[in-house]
Amino acid sequence: MPFQWLTRPFYALLRFIMHEDDPEMRVFSKATDVTNASLLLRSLKENLPFLKDGLGNIIVTQVEYCKCRKGSAWEHEFLLVTLKELVGAKRRALLLVDRLMDDTKEYAEGQDGLLADIAKHQSEEIIEEATDSTDSNSVAESEPISLPQWATSSPFQSSGATLKRISKGDPPNALDRLIILPPNSSPTAIARELGNCLFDTLMTMDLTQSQTKVTLERFTHLLRTTSRNTPQYHYIFAQCYWYAYTIWRVLEIETQPRIVPKHGLVERQCSYSGYGKKVVLGKGKFVNMARSPETIKARWEAETPAEEQEWAEKKKPLDEAEERCRREAEGRRREAEGRHQAEAALRETQAYVRELERRLEASERPARSASAV
Repeated sequence: MPFQWLTRPFYALLRFIMHEDDPEMRVFSKATDVTNASLLLRSLKENLPFLKDGLGNIIVTQVEYCKCRKGSAWEHEFLLVTLKELVGAKRRALLLVDRLMDDTKEYAEGQDGLLADIAKHQSEEIIEEATDSTDSNSVAESEPISLPQWATSSPFQSSGATLKRISKGDPPNALDRLIILPPNSSPTAIARELGNCLFDTLMTMDLTQSQTKVTLERFTHLLRTTSRNTPQYHYIFAQCYWYAYTIWRVLEIETQPRIVPKHGLVERQCSYSGYGKKVVLGKGKFVNMARSPETIKARWEAETPAEEQEWAEKKKPLDEAEERCRREAEGRRREAEGRHQAEAALRETQAYVRELERRLEASERPARSASAV
């Protein structure tokens, strides 16, 4: 749900759009890194350490479904995702996944207006599928919204104007974040990324015993697919509730994990009590089929072959280079082995020659003695 602290302008925007390439597969960064699924996928496809050792070897082991506590401005919902490296140092990583917006729709009629919008939504036609070119997953990739020019006199003010331009509109674009956190981040540190909003874990998904493993690249692809399904943020059917619940539900269907609910808290999932009465948003009958978890999962699976092909193409030069190195090393090994064999044969021949010379000299010695007599 929307937050007033989304207007934290210049520095937050730069953190979202820009990053320095991390040689350690990026997700194992020791510093907080704000990005999104599209940008992370793109950077990982150019990250040689990840292509060499991380691809297929970093998996999702746990997902926590979290919600800001009652009394917070919008009872925001998000996911905390734990990753584990299967090889090497077997490091862990922590991701915060959520959906934000930079604008809000006020319901002057209160709950009646809210429910009227829900009813209107339920009668909508199936929406057209979003194309890859309208990936709202990234502010940097979204088409600029046509607005009046902003007078600016400095680079900082110009950046502020850009922030205003992308944060306005009807409907507003969604800002689907993926925050890479240090693996030992405390609840207080996580709350700081939420504008110091205290939160509860409603339930925990344990994927360690699941037969189907979800790798980092597949999970990030799922986030991107979900974002592209509905690029705009909508208070009723495409807000943080829908985003967190949809990703959670797709993982649940895909992996059949063990889920541990928190008694007395799990009932708060996808519910908003801001109008004096609990309203369920973002799931079930409040989401049409075009935005359902089943639709997202089908789209995710349909995109997987092309995504795997792209990964294979990115990894192919590395595999070819490794194969060349292997062949060269094998050639050097065989050359050294041949050299050692030749040297051994030479030593054996030299030893044989010396033995023959010794025998010859021994046989000639009696003859010389007899001749002397």
